[in-house]
Amino acid sequence: MKRGIGIVLVGLGVFLVILGALLRFSVVPAVAKAPLSPGEDSGGVTQTDQSGVASKLFDPATFTERTDVPLTVTRFTRGDVPASQTAEAKAADLAVYDTFQRVEDNAGVVVLASTGRFAFNRVTSELSNCCGANVDGENVEMSGINPLKFPMFTKAQNYPYFDTSLNEGVEAVYQGEETLEGLPVYKFIVTVEPTQTGTIEVPGDLVGSPLPNFVAPRYYSNVLTLWVEPLTGAIVKGESAQLQTLRGPDNTDKVTILDAVIGTTPEEASAGITYAKSQAALITLLNNTVPLVAVILGVILLVLGIVLVATGGQRRSGAHQGGSASA
Repeated sequence: MKRGIGIVLVGLGVFLVILGALLRFSVVPAVAKAPLSPGEDSGGVTQTDQSGVASKLFDPATFTERTDVPLTVTRFTRGDVPASQTAEAKAADLAVYDTFQRVEDNAGVVVLASTGRFAFNRVTSELSNCCGANVDGENVEMSGINPLKFPMFTKAQNYPYFDTSLNEGVEAVYQGEETLEGLPVYKFIVTVEPTQTGTIEVPGDLVGSPLPNFVAPRYYSNVLTLWVEPLTGAIVKGESAQLQTLRGPDNTDKVTILDAVIGTTPEEASAGITYAKSQAALITLLNNTVPLVAVILGVILLVLGIVLVATGGQRRSGAHQGGSASA
């Protein structure tokens, strides 16, 4: 009887050990990925909101600089699921997201707008040039990680973060771990030194040129701070201190197009933190808790089963020997 129970326990123990290993090394890697559409629970589209103040904002209608202008930033993101189902995208495990972002002043006037299409690996968030990836409709060489999301299981290290104004990767420098509303997050800072991003033809006197018209270099700089939930790679909060200027013939700033600090609204951050908590808890459960419990319980049952099989076999052997002697 004990030997039979022992065999059952050994089988159950082996099953639990294998189950724990499968969960950790097969199931979790297969499911812990960015969704093909970030808006699966909201009609296929997600919306993120930021707000801030522009200490200076150029008004092209009057050719003057406005000061202390409240700004709101709204970004809409949807997943192009059919594009992610193509052979090329599936082979590289890519998701394809389309984004539209607008910046409005306190009168509801759109002062800046941009679009993007990003194809990226669903685990590493590494960008790909697949599937018509572009920024503002222009094909650019994608590099670094998706600006919408960090990798699954983000590490405490620097990452090349794709900047859509420069159209290249810029180092996101790891700053350490913090806690937001009870959620452990990694803090990163992306610093962009003043860099020319294009030119704009403007009246010469606007930038100190004696010419009637002058092709002014447009410069951009930014200090972007990101707070990332490491298990999911979700950016739960961000803040950007951005400066855009036009330079004159002497290569000094003459016009401030935008000088603003913009960040995730408190409501948006709280919603993102709440969602990240639930997703991180699920990953922890599947990746750590359940596999660990399964392996520990499996080992205990395996050892107990082996002991029962061994002792049960010894008792049967002893009983057989005793019966032969009495005969």
